[in-house]
This record gives sequence, C-alpha cells and structure tokens, in this order.
Amino acid sequence: MRRARALIGIAALALAGGGAIAQDLPARCTDLTRADAAGRFVAMLDLARPESPLDGDDLLAVVDRSPEGALAPDYRPDDLVDLTTMRPARASQCTPPARQCLRREAAHAYRELARAMRDAGHVPHVTSAFRDYRVQCSTFQRWVSRGGFCEAAQASALPGHSQHQLGTTLDLFTYAWTLGGDKFRPGFGCSEGGRWLAEHAESFGFVVPYPLHPDHRVAGSTCAAIDGDEARLDPRTGYRYEPWHLRYVGRETVARFRAAREASGPDTAAEITLDQFLRAHRGAARPVGVPVCDGCNCDRCATYAPDGPCAPPAWRLDASGHLPAPAHAPRLRSAALSRRGPELVLEARIEVAPNTATHGPIVTERSGAWYARGAREVRLASGTSRAFPAIDGAHRLAIGFGDRGDWPWHAALVGPDRDGAENGFDAPIPAAPGVLVVRVPMRGVRAGTEVRVGIAHAHDPVALAWTGAAP
Repeated sequence: MRRARALIGIAALALAGGGAIAQDLPARCTDLTRADAAGRFVAMLDLARPESPLDGDDLLAVVDRSPEGALAPDYRPDDLVDLTTMRPARASQCTPPARQCLRREAAHAYRELARAMRDAGHVPHVTSAFRDYRVQCSTFQRWVSRGGFCEAAQASALPGHSQHQLGTTLDLFTYAWTLGGDKFRPGFGCSEGGRWLAEHAESFGFVVPYPLHPDHRVAGSTCAAIDGDEARLDPRTGYRYEPWHLRYVGRETVARFRAAREASGPDTAAEITLDQFLRAHRGAARPVGVPVCDGCNCDRCATYAPDGPCAPPAWRLDASGHLPAPAHAPRLRSAALSRRGPELVLEARIEVAPNTATHGPIVTERSGAWYARGAREVRLASGTSRAFPAIDGAHRLAIGFGDRGDWPWHAALVGPDRDGAENGFDAPIPAAPGVLVVRVPMRGVRAGTEVRVGIAHAHDPVALAWTGAAP
C-alpha cells in the first residue's frame, strides 16, 4: 500500500512540480519551501518525497542529511508505545514533551537503560523521543526563529531527515543537567551522566550517532572539545556533537558497529560513525551523504530539483538518488606560479562540468592547509598532517616536480574561499562547476624547480597539462 501511494506521489510531483504534495503538508512544512529574505528555502522535490525507498521499520535505515536519506512524510511506526505506561499509542498521540513514545523494542531497551542509570545514581530525563514529520517541521521552525535558517540547518534536521521519525531515537539527559539551564548547552558529554551514557548506552543497543570528531577533541578525551569546537559540524555526519542523542539499533548491530569502528582507526580522522557503518551496510556509493540543498551552502549540497535555491552549483541527482556523470572531465585552462612571502602559490584555472565529484585535501588560504616540499601529507590548520588517498570517481588537481613520474601533492577542485571542514573525513564532495580558480600554497620549493600540473582521476594515470619553473 505504501509503495502504491509512492508511485502515485511521484507521478503527481512530475506533473505538478510538487504542488499536489504541498496540499497535503501542514502549513509549517510548506513554509520551508518559500524563500526567506536571504533566499533560503528547500525545494518541494527535496522536502517531501513520497516515493522514498527508505523503510523506516528497518532498524538500520540510513536517515541522514542527504536528499536520498529522507523518510516519506507519511511514515509513522505502527508499534509505538508510551514510555511511561508501555501501552500502545498512535503516532498522532505522541507529541513531545507532552507524551514520549518509542517503538516497542526500543522502548523495552530504554527501560533497561533507564533502570541501570538510576542504579548508577543518574535520574534519566527524556526531552524528545518519536517526532513525526509534522512535529519536525515545527521543531525546525523553532530553531529558525532562534537564529535564522542557516543556523537552524546546522542544529536541527529538516523534516524527513530526522532520526526521531524512526521511533527508535531519543534525546536523553539527566534530570540534574536539565536544572542547570539550556539543556543543549556545551558540556553534557563530559558531565557524570554524559560520561555514563557514552560508556554504557551501547550495552543496551543504543549508539551516539553524532560523536565529537577526533580533530575537535582535547588530547586523550572523547568528550572535551578544543576551544569551543563542540559547535563545529562533523564532516562525517553533517551535525554537531550531540552526546544526548541516542539511536537504538539493537545489541547485535552495536557489536558489529563497534568492531567496524575499532578497525577503522579510533581517535583518527578515519574513525567511522554509525552513519558510515549503515551506509556501507546498505552499499551506498559514498560514505558521507552530501546534504540536501537549502540555500545556505550551495557549493557543497545535492538536490533533486532543477530550480531549487542552489540549482547551478549543486549536485543534481536523478529520481533514484544517483549522481549522473558530468558532461566531461575537468580541463586545465591555464596555470601560473607566484611568490607570496615564504610560500609559492600555484594558481590553476580549471573548467569543471556540473555534477563533477572531487575530494580532499581542500588546500586553500581559508582552509589553512598547505604543502611542504619533501612531504607527501598535507599540513592542516589543526597542525596535524594527513594523507588523502584517491577515491573512485573523483577528480583532483595533481602536482609533481622535475622529471620524476610521481604526483605527490593533490588539491580538491574547490574555490579559494572554501574552508577545510571536509578535511576531517575523506569522502567525495561536489566540485565547484564553471571556470574554477584553485590556489594551492606550497612551501620549501626552490626557485627554478620544475613544477608539473595535471588532473588526477581516481586511480588513473594523471593527465599532464602544464609545466613551469618556480620563480
């Protein structure tokens, strides 16, 4: 029945540009499809996808920030129970904070977790559990009213993209923490209750999907952030650190996830989150979902809509969520070398077709990353050095020296104003389309050194396009 409604819905979208769906959405949801004063909005084709292939009843459903990671607006679990009484409840009855509900299996697991918390001296306090699509619209709008559309997009999930809609996710604090002020204030992860959850929640089948990124952690800690980095977005998930956000996936899945996390490289940029584990389990083409376009970060988003807020620069997905191949491979139009203090700066002009994928390192003035002669790893703004192995299907600028056949340095095909946020996890990202200027700062390159420049595609041989001598 759900699939039949989906097929009818996609036909309506194709014929009416989403108008048929808009009629079925609450006003607070359709408000998001209208541009604000700064031109920010979500295209109807991205906001409401009745043909979503996601099965919300699956404990391992991949619900994330990407256009393909959205639940249908009408999805509601049919086995919700009230967390207080454990009696069955309809989705329309479960509106936090008045009434908190979870799917039956997750609710029973929570009851065990809550009992253990109390035994350890921590009184659990659930502030939000199941939220349907309609409630998520209101939740997102509240964040908009607090700090604007783009701030809301960093702090809250768009409707359809919230794991709370699954009925297996809850925001869990301790009662003592809620007495201290805004419950979402920094520090809960390192509170006694937050530490207890980080250590014990997985034993009951719950995972913290949005941990603190290793690059943002104080050395030796998994909960203390460096200089306010608690508020920075994690490139692996697209969300900030949320130590209170727990998702139930079951004890067996937790065991497999923990093994995969340990094998990925704990406390390094390669450490995976639940998102990467679930995406790999589902055979996703990319380990990170490129976020849906909302007008805030048009150079790093994806959309189903031909006329959305980021239509020209964004990735345009086909109806199945796949990225069509670009019209042609990137073409190097020109390159030049100049000195700027101790640095040699390579400036390359590259013609990039829409839908081209690139990946790190992002080496720009704003990113704070740079290369030093003799090193094969890029030096990041954090002070660490990191290698970025080639990724299938992605293009980068390649740099070599002299008559050697290797290409030790690479740079993402992004503009000079791009920050280095995505350097925290190596995954395909949108390349900036059009005639792109890439500036790569380099140190330790002596005058007269021959510099070679080309375009690298995944593991293919580099296409040499320009050679010049360093001034």
